[in-house]
Parts: sequence; C-alpha cells; structure tokens
Amino acid sequence: MDLTERQKAILMAVIKEFMQEASEVGSLALLEKYNLGVSSATIRNEMVRLMRLGLLEKSHISSGRLPTDQALRLYVTKYLDSKGLNPLVTVEIRQEIFRDRFSKDTVVRSVLKVLAKESEALVFVILDEDIRSYGMSNLLRYEEFRDIEKIETVINILEDQTFLRNLAEKYSGSGVSLLIGEESGVDNLADCAIAFTKIPFWEKERSYVGIIGSKRMDYGKVLPALNEVKKALENSMSGWR
Repeated sequence: MDLTERQKAILMAVIKEFMQEASEVGSLALLEKYNLGVSSATIRNEMVRLMRLGLLEKSHISSGRLPTDQALRLYVTKYLDSKGLNPLVTVEIRQEIFRDRFSKDTVVRSVLKVLAKESEALVFVILDEDIRSYGMSNLLRYEEFRDIEKIETVINILEDQTFLRNLAEKYSGSGVSLLIGEESGVDNLADCAIAFTKIPFWEKERSYVGIIGSKRMDYGKVLPALNEVKKALENSMSGWR
C-alpha cells in the first residue's frame, strides 16, 4: 500500500500516540504535538482518507482515531525503523544460552527470563507437548490487560496443550512470525499481539519460543530479540542434538 508522505506522517503520529497511551487521538492533538506542516482541517481530511484505506478507526465515544491491525501490520513490515538489539542484550542472550547449553531446564529458564526482561511481555516455550511460560505480571503493566477476562483467556491458552502449538505450526515461517490483534482468531485478545519462532532443542521435533503481549509492544525490540534467541540456540545446539 502506497501512502503519500503526508499520510505516512499522520499515520505514524497516530501509531506513536497509540503505542504510548492506548487512546484515540484527534487532529488538534496531532497539530499540537507534531510538526506536520498542515492545518487541523487538512489532518482531519487525511485521517478520513486513512479510514477509507482501512488504516484508522474510531469508536462511538470519541472523535479521535486509532490505528487498525492493518495499520500496525503495515508499520511493522514497511515503516518500522528497527535498529536491532542493544549490543549488551545480544551478548547477554548469547552468553546465557551458551553457558547453560548442557542443561535443558536451565536453558529454558534462561530463555524465558531474558526474553521477559527485554520484551516486557509474557514469554512461552513449546517443547512438543510441554508448554512453559514466564512473565505474566508483565501484562499487567498495560492498561488493556487489567481486564480479568483477558487475563483468563491468556491463562486458558497457556493451559491448553494444543492451541499455542497449533497456532505456531500453522503460521510459523523461516523467521519470526507475528499475529497482531484479531489475526490470532481469539476474541478476547483483540488488543494483543503474539510473536514466535521455531527453535532447535535437542531431540524435540516441535519447539517454539514466543511472546504474548499488548499490540502496543515495542516491535523494534521484540522481533530482533526472538531472532537472536533462535540464532543463539542454533549455534549452541550445533553438535549436541
């Protein structure tokens, strides 16, 4: 999808506001906070066009706009300025995994903890029929997860021995896979994003590591972190599987 530079600037401003506050934003707020070089009326007109393109939406209780799942997908695939991981984080991931590579349980714990710390989200590891997770409290940092039904849904997913594994097998590719909002197919997780990647793990045939978090997660950190864990496991497991 090709946007004009003005439309791109307005869409990126709306997404930035959404990432910070999870609230709708109007033309006046954008005019005050961002140097867009156009009037409030022009911003409103462009926002209407972006709605027609399926990139912005509004609720019935506000005149502001929110980015759609399609907008966030466009942001991640086309406009995300990913500078990669902080070199110190990269070193930490590699050292933790390489140091513990002879102990399966210790490797799993290291992966869960280092990713939970970096992503500020819930991390899970799938090892065939076994699913382990860490970082549930991270979700409570986000206002949208202070809803008991959403937390119950996440818990049910983690306790289900088939859902996450089937999801990973269905959507897994050669790199990191990402499901944003309603792409997961779970009604109560419309405000959520799930990222995961297949990993080598000794004799396990279906092994994945993934993250469940708000769709406001920092994709520029989360996706490289998962990719680094994948590479670190590939290097550390070489010759030991």
